[in-house]
Amino acid sequence: MFDLKSLIGKLLVSVTLGHNHEKVHHAWRDESNEGFLICYDINLEFENNKIYSIKPCEVEMIHRYPSLGLSVEAIEKIELSFPFNIAELPMRICDIIESDHLGEEVTNQYTLVLDNGKNIVFSHVYPPMSMGIKIE
Repeated sequence: MFDLKSLIGKLLVSVTLGHNHEKVHHAWRDESNEGFLICYDINLEFENNKIYSIKPCEVEMIHRYPSLGLSVEAIEKIELSFPFNIAELPMRICDIIESDHLGEEVTNQYTLVLDNGKNIVFSHVYPPMSMGIKIE
């Protein structure tokens, strides 16, 4: 799996999303998805034309059910058609914070800290195999 922290110092040019919607079904609404635009995949494009795809995934765990995580992989071209408009882009990534906000014992949330102090947060949210994105 690709180490997202290797993108620290790189210039983020654009963020695109696959199918997305503002809210999940009311049966799944909780603090894990509050304030997020719900989507199923995210592409990050950088100044050197490198593109990375982030998707929700299951992570196999020994002696228990799989945990909800995020997968990151390099891709050749953007196939997602919905731009996630961030007025500040292009912007350099100063830090990347990995966290386990679902209590699954795996990384299921990344926070990209931009050099203007804003954060782009993307996270595996409920329902499982969904993710969300927001700006803080």
